[in-house]
Amino acid sequence: MRPAVAIEELTKLKAEAEAADLFRQRESLESWKHRVRLIFVRALGNDNHIVESFDKIRYSPTAIFGGMPRSAYEDSRRSGVLGVMGLMDAAIYELQFGGDEPVDEHAYDPDLWAHVRGLVEDEEWGKVASQTAIFVENHVRTWAGNPQDRNDNNLVGKALYLKVFDDASDYRLGRQASEREGWRYLGMGFAQALSNVDRHRIQTRDDAKRYALGVLGLGSLLLTQLRYEHGDILKTE
Repeated sequence: MRPAVAIEELTKLKAEAEAADLFRQRESLESWKHRVRLIFVRALGNDNHIVESFDKIRYSPTAIFGGMPRSAYEDSRRSGVLGVMGLMDAAIYELQFGGDEPVDEHAYDPDLWAHVRGLVEDEEWGKVASQTAIFVENHVRTWAGNPQDRNDNNLVGKALYLKVFDDASDYRLGRQASEREGWRYLGMGFAQALSNVDRHRIQTRDDAKRYALGVLGLGSLLLTQLRYEHGDILKTE
């Protein structure tokens, strides 16, 4: 969940608690608690200390005895809600100023970034990788005038990069033979090692963010170099 969305939802839930008579409405309190916890988990993660503290809050008296006045139960619920509201303030602060460093959008090709920005903000790392592969291949094909194979079919994957970055191509990258070969292999490697995997199966890995940003960086590098060397001849349709 995006931090801005989580902050907005927590602010609404806090206002709801301040306006509603949650201390006397048990069902409303239960609904409110579940919604608050959902935002905490989605925004901060299930192992965050705020979630752990939330789960330890009590809403009923520690000791119950016969003849206990109703006000004792209401006071306990009030105390619990106030405790949650304190955690909500802490969560909002953490979402505003804590967590990982934001991704620098200026480090990537602007068109590619515009395409995956929402996925990055939503931390959909598997989709970031797959959409990067799709976007880069489509742009390389379009910019190079949609090259065809001998059967007049669109070139895809390794064959596309081999053709576009061939020494005889107007879109080859690099000034010397060794550089051109390096860029050609880089494009082919992007198609074979990354594009095929990320487009055809879902990857589950602990370093999903680092991997996705790596794919994003490599795809951006190919587009950036094409713009740099051949910006005047790239086709847009």
